[in-house]
Amino acid sequence: MKSFGSVIILLLILLINSGQLQACSISGSFKPGIDLIDVPEPDSSLRFLSQAPLRLMLSQRLGSTRLAFAYMICPTAGDPALEGSSGGTSIFRFGDLDERILPSEWMGTESFSLLQNLDRLSIRFRLPFSSITLGRQAIYWGVSKSVSPTDFIAPFQYGTIDKEYRVGVDAIRSTFPIGMMSELDAGWVFGKDALFNESGGWLRGRFYMLRTDAALLAACFRDNLILGGSLNRALGGATGWFELAVVSTAIFCENAPDENKETFWSASAGMDRSWFNAALYGYLEYHFNSPGANSSEDYNVTINAPAYTAGNIYLMGRHYLSPGMTWTPMPLLNISGQALINLTDPSAYLTLMVEYNISENITLNGGISRGAGKSSSSETGDLLSEFGSWPGKYFTSAAYYF
Repeated sequence: MKSFGSVIILLLILLINSGQLQACSISGSFKPGIDLIDVPEPDSSLRFLSQAPLRLMLSQRLGSTRLAFAYMICPTAGDPALEGSSGGTSIFRFGDLDERILPSEWMGTESFSLLQNLDRLSIRFRLPFSSITLGRQAIYWGVSKSVSPTDFIAPFQYGTIDKEYRVGVDAIRSTFPIGMMSELDAGWVFGKDALFNESGGWLRGRFYMLRTDAALLAACFRDNLILGGSLNRALGGATGWFELAVVSTAIFCENAPDENKETFWSASAGMDRSWFNAALYGYLEYHFNSPGANSSEDYNVTINAPAYTAGNIYLMGRHYLSPGMTWTPMPLLNISGQALINLTDPSAYLTLMVEYNISENITLNGGISRGAGKSSSSETGDLLSEFGSWPGKYFTSAAYYF
């Protein structure tokens, strides 16, 4: 969008001409990688995909003010390459650059593309009683390891490998300290063209009491209401947590038909612990998803419910168990594995990854992620299990930080 690009140019000019460019902190990363994606039956195929995202980040402090900027450019190659999107976005951004730079028109068979993402562009003011951040920024919360019920703004889907940077969203956010380790957090996140039914707002309190971190959340997003919270505390040598969210869809839309309205809830509870001087770490988490089905026979009906079309839910079952473990046999080597198990299919999505730090700023990793379970019926196309239909991935990548 031209107007959005003009705002970007104006803010960058203010950054460059602030008079303190020499105080600007510049950093970034380069992460080339290769994936082999195994698509299950009935359209079984092995897809090649290579990406080499380059991320540049600038941060500058001007007294009590902080400017932040991050831009990523990513060449991709494959059969086909990544398409990206040209205009429009499903995440909370009121406007954006076209994600795809090349090619200008997508035919569906291109083997190369060049993508971009303006991921951060914000200014933060520190005041005596609060801090205010305006612009594109990362906003997230929640204490769960596998699926976080209250993290509705820009959540990672389970199975995402690179979780280093949250997707930036357009928002105004203010935090108010109200005591030791306690604060109030309020803000508004802007959707496409800043329309109310594409945007959202929240009020969140974080408190420390009885040796427990507690959070309460009330928010609206895209005409939906969400109420929830979390508890997190030490339990002997372990840590336990509980997180809950109740969502009512289309509650702020006066003309919404009854079939678009649904109230559902989800919860996650778990515990983690380290052994052998933190050389071994493990966790176990249970997740409940009330709109999910108790049988794979009902998936095709369930997925059309408002919880899925408007409520940010993507898991199709009700009961899940998620174990995970990380082993550090030597200081520079990490071996980790995790799984999300649908207890009613039964099926599971498994990930095993090895990471080795060559030096302080160079990392190599590789691994495999794939579903285990029955794939779709070759005759009807109906899902026979949830994770049996998820694509498998064999991946390797490197990361250089500067």
